[in-house]
Amino acid sequence: MTDPETALDAQANTPRKAGNSRFVARMIESHSILGLAFAALIYVVSLTGAFTVFAHEIELWENAWAPTIASVSGEVYQNALEEAYAARDPDGDMDSLVAYGPSEFSPALLVRLNETDEQGNFRQTNWVADPQTGTLLGKAEAPLAHLIEELHVALHLPAPWGRYLVGLLGVCMFSLVISGILAHPTIFKDAFKLRVDRNKRTAWTDVHNRLSVWGLPFHLVLTFTGGFLGLAGLIVGAVAMIAYEGDQERALASIQGPVPVEGRALEEFPPVASMVETARTDGRPVELLVMQKPANAGGVTTVNVLDKRLLDQTQSLIFRNSGALIESYGGAGAPGGIRALAMLQPLHYGTFGGYPVKLLYFVMALALTWVTSSGMKIWFARRQQQGRPVPRLNAAWQGMTAGLTLGLSAATLVAASGLGELALAACLGGWAAAFALFLSLPARASVLYPRLLLGSGACLVVAAGLWLVEHGAKGIVPTAVDGSVLALGIALAVAGIRGRGE
Repeated sequence: MTDPETALDAQANTPRKAGNSRFVARMIESHSILGLAFAALIYVVSLTGAFTVFAHEIELWENAWAPTIASVSGEVYQNALEEAYAARDPDGDMDSLVAYGPSEFSPALLVRLNETDEQGNFRQTNWVADPQTGTLLGKAEAPLAHLIEELHVALHLPAPWGRYLVGLLGVCMFSLVISGILAHPTIFKDAFKLRVDRNKRTAWTDVHNRLSVWGLPFHLVLTFTGGFLGLAGLIVGAVAMIAYEGDQERALASIQGPVPVEGRALEEFPPVASMVETARTDGRPVELLVMQKPANAGGVTTVNVLDKRLLDQTQSLIFRNSGALIESYGGAGAPGGIRALAMLQPLHYGTFGGYPVKLLYFVMALALTWVTSSGMKIWFARRQQQGRPVPRLNAAWQGMTAGLTLGLSAATLVAASGLGELALAACLGGWAAAFALFLSLPARASVLYPRLLLGSGACLVVAAGLWLVEHGAKGIVPTAVDGSVLALGIALAVAGIRGRGE
């Protein structure tokens, strides 16, 4: 017979065990949700990173009216910056003037004014300048390029936290790549193993693993440089604490060169033309010109010239605003550490080696995006086969991916329609609406997904058509971007139609 006390203990423990089981189940679900969120962030950063490779070209597509040229004279830079300086807010605090290009990837002259208004709000104004005279022709608006770049570098979160989060994602991804290599001792042996004749999950797993291996050098470079660039602010702070007694200005000067100091007020605008001519005495093109504290003789003007023979590419000639050359920074002959730091950005964005390298980076970034997406699909399929499906998480993932595609496509359509100020709202609104729709109808996720792809494709096709009607085939770069928008739209529409037929 059963001991009455034992029976009573068993009855008392039953609710406790049930409670423990429910607690464990909730913890497992929370763990899965965190994993899904981490994968979603990687997906967003990877996909937008692919398009950030062509951010300059997208910016030119949005400003197709801008005249293009291979290079401009020092006098043109002088006139353009003087006009931008004259347009400043006299009651605000002037920070810097910047001139971009013309460059290989964006053959237009763009000028930016950075200032802080009376209320302490940072304000940025961009213009397109005439490459013959330097006259400011009109405002340069690039909301789509800005949207894509901000999603990639900061997930559109407030500074500096967005950059730090993306930097941490880069560190985590780098760790995942390294641990993945160590966890699969036959990873290189199986580099060309494809079992496409087996079941769908096996085929997807093999393609997922093969793309992971084939893109390994790219993944290592991209994640390492991304982590470093994202966490640069924290790294500079740490260097300042360790080596410069907390003085961040000295730490920055050790990395970027001399910083502005207080000096006499200048009676005339800094002699930009002579600085430019001094910087490119050997014919190297000017990539960037940054003038800090223009009205002060102690301010600095940095002229970056390109040397395409070097991976670090850029040599900076730094002048006081009085016109005196104070330092040549970076480039051939610079210390190894300085050159290594200068290599991070070209290595991360693929801006070395011309368009062949850019196209390679674009393809490999899309492959990394696909690896992230296929990894989640494999996990969902495995759960399904094990009899432990997670339909709501699956629907959430599909809503996130399809929603981002729809949001970016809607933003592109809005930008092509001349309503660029609505690009961010269109992207986030379309993305959020799609995500909510999938979450509310998880059983119909497989039906909704191809329909959203079809809708995204339609947005891009219409956007390409509107741009062509407005601008015609104007310029090689913007026309090529428009053709790419059309091709991507058609590809998404075809994928959506095929998905509806399955």
